[in-house]
Amino acid sequence: MKNILITRSKNRSKKLKEALEISGYRVFIEPLFSIKKNLIALDSIKKNTPKISNILISSTNAIYILKELNIPKKTAIYAVGSSTAEKIKKLGYNNIFYPKKSSGLQLYKFIIQNLSPQTIHYFHGEKISFDFKNKLQKKGFEIKNFQVYKTIEIKKFSKNFSDFIINNKFEEILIFSQNSLEIFNKMLKKYNLVEYFNYSNTICLSKKIAKNAQKIGFNKTQIFQKNPVLNKFYDTR
Repeated sequence: MKNILITRSKNRSKKLKEALEISGYRVFIEPLFSIKKNLIALDSIKKNTPKISNILISSTNAIYILKELNIPKKTAIYAVGSSTAEKIKKLGYNNIFYPKKSSGLQLYKFIIQNLSPQTIHYFHGEKISFDFKNKLQKKGFEIKNFQVYKTIEIKKFSKNFSDFIINNKFEEILIFSQNSLEIFNKMLKKYNLVEYFNYSNTICLSKKIAKNAQKIGFNKTQIFQKNPVLNKFYDTR
C-alpha cells in the first residue's frame, strides 16, 4: 500500500481522501497553512456592491466573501476552473464562466476573448501566482483589487506527522499551489527532513508548479493530470 501525503486542510481533503483510499492508498493529511478572512476588505466591498457587475475569483479560498455580500445572483462571475465554479454555483449564482483548462493563464485568455474592456472586481488572497490586474489593465480593463483573505503558515509540523515520517516513507506528495510548495520546502529544511523525501513523487496541480519543484530539488515530479483520481477531482484538462 502506498503512502500519500495531502498538503491541505482536512475539511477540503475529505472527499479526495476517500477516493484515494478506495484506490488503495494510505492517506496522511498535513495542512501547511490556514486561511484568515480580511474583514476590512469586506467593508470596502460592501460600499462598492451597487457597482459590481463582473467578478473575478482565482481561488476557492475567496468564495466565502460571496456569502457576506448582497450581490444579485445573476452577476457574472469568472472562476479559475470548474471546481471553483461548482462551489460558487452552490451559493445560488447562475452566471458563472470558466475556461476548459483550470489555470490563471487560461482564465485570462478566456476573459480577453469574451469580454470587451470594462470594470472587473477581483477577489483574491495575499499571494498571487498570476498577475491578473497588470495583464488585464494592459488590455484596457479597469481592475478593482480586493485582498479578501491571507494565508497563515504553520510554525511546525504536527507531532503525528513528525512521528510518522521517522519510520515511514511517502511514495507520493500532493502539492496544490506555489505557496504550498514554498512552505513545504521551507519546513523540510527547517526540521532537517529533506532526506526523507528524496525519492518521493511530488505530484503538482500544474506544470508550472512541477517545474518550480524541480528547480528547488524535488527531482521526481508529476502533474495531477497524469493521475486518474486527481484529474477527475480537479478537472485539469
